[in-house]
Amino acid sequence: MEPPIQTGSLLIRMRNCQQQLPGALAKVGAWALAYPFRTATLKIGELAAAAEVSVASVNRYARFLGYDGYPEFRDDLLRAFESTFAPVEKLRVAVQRDSSNAEIMRESLASDAGNITRTMELLQPEQCEAAIRLIREAGRVVALGLGDSAYLALFLADVLEPYVENVREAIEFAGTERNIRRLMTMRPGDLVIAITSPRYSRRTIEHLQLCRERGAKAIALTDAPDSPIVPLADVTLLAGCDHGVRHSSPTGLMALIVALGTALSRSGPDSVGQAADVAERILPYLHVVPKSNRQAE
Repeated sequence: MEPPIQTGSLLIRMRNCQQQLPGALAKVGAWALAYPFRTATLKIGELAAAAEVSVASVNRYARFLGYDGYPEFRDDLLRAFESTFAPVEKLRVAVQRDSSNAEIMRESLASDAGNITRTMELLQPEQCEAAIRLIREAGRVVALGLGDSAYLALFLADVLEPYVENVREAIEFAGTERNIRRLMTMRPGDLVIAITSPRYSRRTIEHLQLCRERGAKAIALTDAPDSPIVPLADVTLLAGCDHGVRHSSPTGLMALIVALGTALSRSGPDSVGQAADVAERILPYLHVVPKSNRQAE
């Protein structure tokens, strides 16, 4: 039996050859097509058990598709879903290690410390100046974020509020219809600040494209030069987002947002006076602990 010609994507090849497979191989193919994401994360014995066939049948299925064996087939399938399943693979490695909870937490904190260092290294002075200028000149600013980035967009809008007369957020909690209605009002002179990191949201890209079609300027807050929102942005600010287990970490992006707000606070015409006025007005609502008492504790 000759393997099929390798044309198109792996999933297309799998579908095209399904009718040609004998009994046990057909069972492997049917299970893999029904659960392609899960298949990409399984070891050969796990897939054999799930499809109720032998390990040899799984290997023969992979060879029928043109691979030397199951490892090569699984690697190819995993690459198709690499960004989606990176956390699964990282977690698989992590759970096999004999680590205490404290050690796991220290590793996560060390990873985020590295992300902040990486964010500092990625700062480009001309991009920072351009970002502050776009924010200052914008008639209206919209912070765009979906998925995990929705929380960052809310935080960004809050950070910008003291320095921007008209700032709003377009986030996942509001629903797609409301976001589209809000973004349809974007026009030349407005600015959208889009936030995304792996795993990238397709709707973030589509919403950003809509804003550009309406004539708005754009700033991208993301993790890498090949991020899908970079080509749509006038200015890009990058942050470290790596994590040992999760798909990405928001710490670098959050630190970048704080840094952006700090730069804005110093670039205003009366930043010190405004800060003093805010401090005076909120003082009655604060629980103040003298430094001497805090140090004594």
